[in-house]
Amino acid sequence: MFDNIKDAMTFAKGERTAIIVLAAVILLIIAANFFVAKRPSNVNFYLHNLDSIIALHESAISYQQSAISNQQTVVSKEEASTSKVHQTKTNIQKPKTKVHQTKTNRQKPIAKIQINTADTLALQNLPGIGPYFAKNIISYREKLGGFIETNQLLEVYAFDSARLETIKSHIIIDSIETRKIKINHDDFKTILRHPYIEYEDVKKIINYRESHGMIQNWDTYVEVLQRNDVDERLRWYLQFHN
Repeated sequence: MFDNIKDAMTFAKGERTAIIVLAAVILLIIAANFFVAKRPSNVNFYLHNLDSIIALHESAISYQQSAISNQQTVVSKEEASTSKVHQTKTNIQKPKTKVHQTKTNRQKPIAKIQINTADTLALQNLPGIGPYFAKNIISYREKLGGFIETNQLLEVYAFDSARLETIKSHIIIDSIETRKIKINHDDFKTILRHPYIEYEDVKKIINYRESHGMIQNWDTYVEVLQRNDVDERLRWYLQFHN
């Protein structure tokens, strides 16, 4: 009987190998289940990483907004400071304007200028007249023999109507001061120097004097020139008798 039981408990070599392999597989399964239970699931792992990314993004946005707010605060302070400085400069400039107005109000009235006798310094007291125009006025006055009306200033080189209107109320013209041309005695060059007498006019005057004698009056003078556009203002500058 015992021999039968022994034979029943005895395994062949192939059976023993199968039992050992089966036991190893069972142990591996048990160990695998143990490690899998300890390791977090993939879903939890990815969710954890996603939460970290969102938190990092929100932190960056919060930092950027804070930086922008701080920059706007600095700009506002700079603008306020600039505005204060500008207001201060404006307030400082106001007294200068008052001083300028006071000086303007205290200017002395311009004295009347005798245009036919004034020198360059006196002429420069007129508004808008500097050394350049003062020199031009005197130069033309010498050629003309003196001014008989204010509009003759427009014949001065570079003089314009706007400048004339500016000084018109500040000048006096005395026609008695005009220098006369001795039409029957002055030579060719002296007569030609006058701005209102042309070269051909002087030739006719000299020829008439040589052939007919003295020119007696204004009417004879016009006849000698033989034209109708003679400047009437010449009456003030011609002397027919000594």
